Amino acid sequence: MVSLLLLLIALYRRLGIGREPARGGAQWCVNIPFSIYLGWISVATIANAADVLDYVRWNGWGLPPEAWFAVVMVVALLLTAVMSLTRGDIAYVLVIIWAFAGIAVKQAPYPVIVTTTWLATGAAGLLLLAAVWRRFRQPAAARPARG
Repeated sequence: MVSLLLLLIALYRRLGIGREPARGGAQWCVNIPFSIYLGWISVATIANAADVLDYVRWNGWGLPPEAWFAVVMVVALLLTAVMSLTRGDIAYVLVIIWAFAGIAVKQAPYPVIVTTTWLATGAAGLLLLAAVWRRFRQPAAARPARG
């Protein structure tokens, strides 16, 4: 999973997604699918790391599981912030929001986890707005002249 994540990050960077304007159908046929795939593999890598730690019965250095869950959510939000603020990657952020909502629904019996997840979802929503703004704002030089 980590190898796949690293490969996708390398391809994402090599393709210049979010850095260079897409030409022709590249936005819909390359950039968006890569962003979605990278988002899901990011989420899956975090989830798998948590599963491995649970499997080996890691004690979390004495912190309760809810605290570690909050740490994991912050890490996911930091990755999302990077993709939103540096790349304006709307598709990636939408994947994270979808994953967070799924976690909140699945963990309904655990109010602390649900509350943490919905707060993280709200923060990701703000990052989505930032990504939309970054993606669709026009530099002053590209704006049509008024006259």
